Formats: sequence, structure tokens, C-alpha cells
Amino acid sequence: MNVMTIIELENREVEKMAGARLVFTQEQIDANIVETCVDCFKYEGSEDCLDTDDAMEKVFQTLKTEGVIPDAVEDFSYEMPSCERLKKDVYEEQDMPQKVILSYAL
Repeated sequence: MNVMTIIELENREVEKMAGARLVFTQEQIDANIVETCVDCFKYEGSEDCLDTDDAMEKVFQTLKTEGVIPDAVEDFSYEMPSCERLKKDVYEEQDMPQKVILSYAL
């Protein structure tokens, strides 16, 4: 039997652990709907992007170091925030999806 543990993190928590900010992209679904997804992580003051897998590996290792995830856990999965919404003229930070889900099995 596998026991699945799910950890829900706020964007700010993930950004702090990864050492980089989430970069969102928007895709026009139709005339009135836009899908917003995480494209990558960007280091502050730099144009360099950190791959999402690499950033989430940093988050995973940080949570292991802090004792949130047991040392015996080696594999994990994650789900980045994404959403579809009605089109607006201007999107603000609070409009962006806010939860990152990290999960692992024992």
C-alpha cells in the first residue's frame, strides 16, 4: 500500500525556496477566455530562467532539509498553478493562480 502525502504551497513560499520568481504566460483560448500557466522561474534582477523541474527540485530538497518531507523519500511530483478565466484588460498579481501542489508517496 502506498500512502500519498500532498503539500499545498503558496506561490510566495515556492519562490522563496526556489530563490526565483514564478513567470506566468497567458494563452488566448477564445475571444473571452485566457489560460494562465507557469512558464518558468526567473532570478531576481536577471533575464535567466530556471527550468520548472529544477526549481521544484530545490523546493523538494528544502522541504526535506526542514524535515517536512522524510529523508527516505526520493521521488515526488508537482502541479503548477493554472487557470482559465474571463479576459480582462489588465491582469494584476492577485489575479494569478496561487497554489503549487507537491506530492510524494511512502
